[in-house]
Amino acid sequence: MAARIGALIATVVLLLLVGTPAEAHGGASVTIHSDGHGSVWITAQWQDGHPITEPTAVTMTASADGAASLAPSVLRQTGDGRGTQTYSGTLDPGAWRVAIDLAAPVNGHCQALIQVASAAATPQPTEVACLIPASVPSAAAAPPASPAGGSLTPLWFTLGGLAVAAAVTAAVLVRRRS
Repeated sequence: MAARIGALIATVVLLLLVGTPAEAHGGASVTIHSDGHGSVWITAQWQDGHPITEPTAVTMTASADGAASLAPSVLRQTGDGRGTQTYSGTLDPGAWRVAIDLAAPVNGHCQALIQVASAAATPQPTEVACLIPASVPSAAAAPPASPAGGSLTPLWFTLGGLAVAAAVTAAVLVRRRS
């Protein structure tokens, strides 16, 4: 019985210490979409393919060639399971530079040039994808890096977890022999 408890404790320790939540998904992929009629929305997923469904504040700004601009607007999550967020208004005909800023947990920026057709023209849908790297702590707070550029912190946690697991296993074996 003690051996099973020791193995269970060692397994739990290793699972808790091997990776951190921020490393679980990696960076993100955000795509700005437009139907060419003035509607704008984004889809967002983690680089591991999971949609970003966590509450994420997304702000959109847009400016047209003719100096027209929109006040920053917060996009609305649709809850569709694809990580879709939509702009509640529509852009007027013309060429627009749309910028998207995502807050935590993504912390990134994406922009696209979008052409909105006039009523007489044929609309051209737009999709522009941006890759957003995983969030990195500031340089002042960053842990020392290994020669390959990765963080040493997960390695030390893993080694510490292995040491705890070995100690528990050794204690269980000593008790069984006594």
